[in-house]
Amino acid sequence: MEHFYAIAQKILFIILLIGTGVFAKKMRWISDAGEKDLSLVSVNFIFPAMLFSSIVTTLSVEDILSNLLLPALSLLIHFTGFVVGYVMCRLAGYTGDRRKIFLLHATLNNFFAMALPFALFFFPGKGAALLAVANLGSTIVMWTAGVMLLVGNVSPRETVRNVFSPAMLAIVAGIFCVLSGFSRFIPRLVIDVIVTLGEPTLFLGLFIAGTQIYKLGRKALRFNGWNILVGLSRNILIPAILFVFAFLLKNVISKESLVIFMIVGITPANVTTISLALKFNAPADLAAEGVVFTHVLGIATMIGFIMLIERFLL
Repeated sequence: MEHFYAIAQKILFIILLIGTGVFAKKMRWISDAGEKDLSLVSVNFIFPAMLFSSIVTTLSVEDILSNLLLPALSLLIHFTGFVVGYVMCRLAGYTGDRRKIFLLHATLNNFFAMALPFALFFFPGKGAALLAVANLGSTIVMWTAGVMLLVGNVSPRETVRNVFSPAMLAIVAGIFCVLSGFSRFIPRLVIDVIVTLGEPTLFLGLFIAGTQIYKLGRKALRFNGWNILVGLSRNILIPAILFVFAFLLKNVISKESLVIFMIVGITPANVTTISLALKFNAPADLAAEGVVFTHVLGIATMIGFIMLIERFLL
């Protein structure tokens, strides 16, 4: 019961941070333009700083080498989500934009912002860095398969530009610095600056999610067939399948990798799907409905799966 309360507090922590964005938007303390600028600064500057600093300050060569499967495990998460989403679309008869958004929600989950508190819960200190290594696979999927689900074929040049985002470059640079030993020669002052730059990452990510949620209002919580099917797929079926994989691999893969794999796999739909839908002229309101509904449902489902992780994988 003690661990149940600790996990419930993490969920409440996330909800309260999202609530700050909702409140700020309601009070008109941040405009749409300011929200966009804040998002760009967070994605291109603050988030990469956190990824790089967490890797070079907490991971050793052994940590990276023993968890090299994490990016591949992340690919397994998204592949499983796509397969489940494809089957559900066929069963529900979804086509066109509705099919695109459903597949996007099933394939892309909230692999960082929602996973970070629990990664730190299970692995204090290096949980964020392990999550960053896993994000190599997730970031590639987001900017290749995720974009292709919305717009079809993308030019190789555009794909390369999307994949080699500041976040991806920060992860690769951090891993290189650790494996090569170069991190030992980075001045402490520089590390401290980068660490400080990256500290607001979690807050800003959830704050911006809150501002997006506020725009939807109550309609995002509609208890209709679309939201129910998205929630069933993203919050229950996909994590359940992944848990079976994790249990079968329990004596094959390191405990750290398995736990991070499952933490990422149980998260709700990715908030970024709203931005992707806006960018590529897909129905952003439909994307936002799924995001909000799966996050609300995630209050219950994430607690349940975290308890299973603690009981059977640790």
